[in-house]
Amino acid sequence: MSDTETRAETDAETRTFAELGLNSELLQAIDEIGFKDPSPIQEQAIPALLDGLDVIGQAQTGTGKTAAFGLPMLQYLDPASDEVQAIILTPTRELCIQVTQELRSYAEHLDIEIVAVFGGAPIKSQQAQLRAGAHVVVATVGRVKDLISRRSLVLTAARFVVLDEADEMLDLGFIEDVEKIIRMCPSGRQTALFSATMPPPIKRLAETYMYDPVTVKITPKKLTVDSVSQAFVEVAGKQKTDRLIELLKAEEPEQAIMFCRTKIGASRLERDLKNRGMNVKALHGDLSQGTRDGVMIAFKGGRVPLLVATDIAARGLDIEHVTHIINYDIPNSSETYVHRIGRTGRAGRTGRAITFVTPDQRPDLAVIEKEAGTTITAWEAPEDRIEHARPPRRRRRREGNEPAVIAEGEEAPAEESRAEPAATGGRDDRGEPAEATDGATKLFINRGRRSGLTEDDLEWALREGAVLEDSQISAIRVLDRFSFVEVDSDVAEQTVERLDGSRLKDADIRVEVARS
Repeated sequence: MSDTETRAETDAETRTFAELGLNSELLQAIDEIGFKDPSPIQEQAIPALLDGLDVIGQAQTGTGKTAAFGLPMLQYLDPASDEVQAIILTPTRELCIQVTQELRSYAEHLDIEIVAVFGGAPIKSQQAQLRAGAHVVVATVGRVKDLISRRSLVLTAARFVVLDEADEMLDLGFIEDVEKIIRMCPSGRQTALFSATMPPPIKRLAETYMYDPVTVKITPKKLTVDSVSQAFVEVAGKQKTDRLIELLKAEEPEQAIMFCRTKIGASRLERDLKNRGMNVKALHGDLSQGTRDGVMIAFKGGRVPLLVATDIAARGLDIEHVTHIINYDIPNSSETYVHRIGRTGRAGRTGRAITFVTPDQRPDLAVIEKEAGTTITAWEAPEDRIEHARPPRRRRRREGNEPAVIAEGEEAPAEESRAEPAATGGRDDRGEPAEATDGATKLFINRGRRSGLTEDDLEWALREGAVLEDSQISAIRVLDRFSFVEVDSDVAEQTVERLDGSRLKDADIRVEVARS
């Protein structure tokens, strides 16, 4: 296997689609779809595939893999040939349908026929589509085997082979069948393998069936999506369902997916939530294909707001209006965590991911945080999150960027005096003035007794986090919703820099100078 490996950072300078070497028909379709710039995996994989190289693409969900392998493949297909020239294998029916839809949109201005074949649908109609002519077949593994055995699908001219979500095909036990299908394709084929992870069996598959592949590994600086806020709820195992219902009532999600590790667990949670009067459906591998289709249609159409799912059953889900991901069972790896939470925060929206952990699973959560390069804070109800947000800068700017001041005798707005007392000349929630003593600077901290903070906690933070001496700390006051500390003015700036955004009592804190 080639040692060539390309790592694309999220902030790398991006070439345009035209600069990647795509033809005018594909560029027109891309423009009509609304794509602006290639994603990192598209920028790296498309030129390699256009050059005829085998490619291993390792990237997380939602990175644009279908376009990465689909666009160069479509460019080199021969519309005049009636034979199947490309086969794309997918682990699930849902992903098969999604890939087919995307490829058809890219081929809008090409005379290319793309046919999807998958289990759970009448095989005779799929045979008829193949007889009518198919340049590209997008398929699930089981249906391909069936069609080949019936001599309805011949792959001797399939010079492009794509294995999409190869690690999921491994999890489903399809790898031996995948190898049999690959062996039915020409030896001179071009092969692309896309997988979020590269377990040893997938590496062996690549070594056996790919020729000197280029590895395109996308390693964004942050694995998680910036538009997804993340939190955890610590709860005893027997109390998880009750706690989940409380959380759903507090969060009021537009649509939420709740992930369970097992099919039995998903069925049990669906039953428990239905018994509590909630509109919920489950999606897992024990359901018939017709039932799964009905669940997907109901969820995508918004008629069912809550979906309980296992990881494999949810592959290929791409729904814009999912506002919440709830890990009812903590995922077993950081990769799975990233896959799950990537299903919210889509299409420019914000999303929220909440993970349930039992006390003995806290170390597992810490591992996920470290490997995913993210921070997962303790869950707070929406009203508390609003209170604990960075104090709003409500003062309007006058011309010349001079700050407006409150006229003498004019009262500050109630919200401002509560959230930023010293900044407005207001009073704190005990009615005491917010000015600091001489030689000291008063700092505002956005948490207080409601968050479980004590004076000892803040004293520890100032000593250990800000590295202050006792003589540099003048006063510490913990109030109901926020706190104040006074430190020597010459160390105030470094205190803010070291403590702002740090964690204290399992929650982020915001620290800033309380300007009077």
